[in-house]
Formats: sequence, C-alpha cells, structure tokens
Amino acid sequence: MVATLDRNFFTQIGLDSGALTMLGVIVHTFGEASEYRGAVISGDGNEAIFYVSVDPGCAVAGVNIDLAALAGTAPGAAAGGQGPRYVVHPKGYAVFRVAGGPGGYAVSVRKAVEDPEVTAYDTRALQPGDIFSAILMRPGRYSVRNVLGDAKAEVTVSYPGDGKAAYKPPAPEAVELGETIEPAHIRLKPMQGMNFNVRTAARIVIELQEADDGPRAREAATD
Repeated sequence: MVATLDRNFFTQIGLDSGALTMLGVIVHTFGEASEYRGAVISGDGNEAIFYVSVDPGCAVAGVNIDLAALAGTAPGAAAGGQGPRYVVHPKGYAVFRVAGGPGGYAVSVRKAVEDPEVTAYDTRALQPGDIFSAILMRPGRYSVRNVLGDAKAEVTVSYPGDGKAAYKPPAPEAVELGETIEPAHIRLKPMQGMNFNVRTAARIVIELQEADDGPRAREAATD
C-alpha cells in the first residue's frame, strides 16, 4: 500500500469556518441528549445525511465525522435513504473535518424529530463553546475576520528555516473570539495551528494579504 499526499493540503490558501477544507476543523458539543439529523452541504448545494445519537449511557467522548467521506459516498442523500449514525455522550464532542479533496463543506444539524422552536445548529454560524482549529500552510501575513461581527485580527506565519535540524511545530496558539479577537496580532511558526475558542456567533474568514516567499524573493524585490 502506497501512501499519497493530497495536494489540496498544500495548495489551499486561507480558510472559512463556513466552508470547511482540510485545513480547518470544527469541534462542537451537543449537550442535550437527543437524536439529531445532520446534513453535509457542499458548494453545489447537494446534501449528504447523517445521524447523531447523543446518549447519556454512551461512554464515547468524541466522534470524528469526515465530511468529505460523507459527501463522496452519499451525494444527494437528502432525497431519501438513511445515512450513517454516530453515538456520543452529551458531554462529548463531534469533530467535523475534511480528510481529503477540495472541501468547501458546511454542516446543518437539527433534532431528528424537528422542533420548530429549536434553531438548527449550522457551522456557518458557530456557537459559543465551539472550537475552530485552523492551519495556514503558506508563510505570510493574513487577515482574520468574524464576518458575523466586527472582530478582526492579523496573523503572521513565518518562513521555514534551512531545514538542517529536525523541526516539530509548536503547540497550537489559543485564540479567544468574542467581541474582539485576542491576541489581535498572532505570530505562528511554520505548520503551527490556531484554536479559536468561540464566545459569540461567528463565521471566521482568514485571507492572505501578503505572501512571504523567503529571503531570495525579498532580496529580489529590493533590487
């Protein structure tokens, strides 16, 4: 068996928590025991259905839900049929991630027996208590915005060293997102992630403002 690398991991620039790719992960806790019906929404509007049983009798503390696998194996599942089921404890969490491909997925989750007084959970509007984990692959300067509010920040990803010594990325930077983003100026080492602790309704958009292509590029720009 030959392992292959997905080029999307290295070529994607910027992130949007409302359109997940391989570079972003959302961690969500349901809290209330119930049966939930989820839909993976792709850019073309197709949906793939899955179910989550939040059961206090379950010892499972976390489930990984690969949106790419669901979208690939069950496109158009909203038209009918049963999707896969996951089971987790009410204090546990669901990890929404994209294991491969270009991504661009959102997730909407509501109770399986729909309650008109309960708003569906939607990753395009993160809730307090959610965590959005992000990695920026290209060195440079980025803007960070909560497009559902006014909070802004700036991220600088440093250019890698000479590679003569083994490199291990530092632990992810903890970022608080409420009315403001703290810290407002985030400095990351290559491959170092960020964990946004969400304290308010949020859709986090990260955009490249200025690339850093290394010392040679900087020298050429000054010639």
